[in-house]
Amino acid sequence: MTKILRQWLSVLPVSLCLIAINPMAAWAQAYPNKPVKVIVTFPPGGTPDIYGRILSQELSNLWKQSVVVENKTGASGTIGTDFVVKSAPDGYTLLFAADASITIAPNLLSNVPYNAAKDLTPIINAASGPFVLMANPNFPANDLKSLIALAKQRPGEITYASSGAGGQQHLAMEMVKHMADVKITHVPYKGFGQGVNDVMAGHVPLIFGGITASIQLSKSGKLKALAVTSAKRSKAMPQVPAIAETLPGFRIEAWYGFMGPAGMPKEVVKKIHDDVASIIKRPDFQARIAADAMEPVADSSEEFAMRISEDLNEWAKLIKSAQIKLD
Repeated sequence: MTKILRQWLSVLPVSLCLIAINPMAAWAQAYPNKPVKVIVTFPPGGTPDIYGRILSQELSNLWKQSVVVENKTGASGTIGTDFVVKSAPDGYTLLFAADASITIAPNLLSNVPYNAAKDLTPIINAASGPFVLMANPNFPANDLKSLIALAKQRPGEITYASSGAGGQQHLAMEMVKHMADVKITHVPYKGFGQGVNDVMAGHVPLIFGGITASIQLSKSGKLKALAVTSAKRSKAMPQVPAIAETLPGFRIEAWYGFMGPAGMPKEVVKKIHDDVASIIKRPDFQARIAADAMEPVADSSEEFAMRISEDLNEWAKLIKSAQIKLD
């Protein structure tokens, strides 16, 4: 028997014992050993798709394994989310989730085929960002207070555009209406692009937009920013008041993060979490996030689960109290 063979045989029983004691740990060390699929539930070009692809490519580089993004859209993101829910909980099918299909759709739609709190594994919240209430430059109100005053003088006459019924843009204004006790009429469009074009043209005066697009629109003078939906003013738009300054307690922030099916091994969840967190904390990634006026998060899986639970409860209260219904 050669010396090398004797050495190998001497450590083999120890290795086998470690695997027997914790087979999941041994499996997690090998993860991933085949391509990983990441489901994005919204079309290409939007924030979920952009950051889903950026982080997937970074993971592919880190893991030396293919990480492929697949867009499964429709039904407010519930089709793609349900696909992940029904996938094997082995870490090879992941969801790059936007909050709309996780915390809003279950409260707004009657036929969501999954329980967001039970059927998914929160892994890591990657980034978040507020929305911005914007107006056509010729609209007489320049801030939320003057908008509310104008709406009280002209109940139901002022209109606002959204990217479709049930999205954050729609619900953000419904929350403003409810908290300020005003009537502003909803005009839903098929996507943000159509809606914002009509606002710029002056056909509809108001719209909520994601902060990345809103900064460019306001800087160019095509629209004016009235308020942001975060609890405090955004670092990227410090001159724009938070809605909460006028309506205390108001807070809506979109978030984007990795989730998987329920029942994923803890060791695999930890590996994905730690590797994504290492990417988010890199200076070059932080600079990219800042350029898009987004905030990096990189919280723990437990903190992410708590955020989801809190958002589910908050949206349930709003939708019920404001009696929001799809048009």
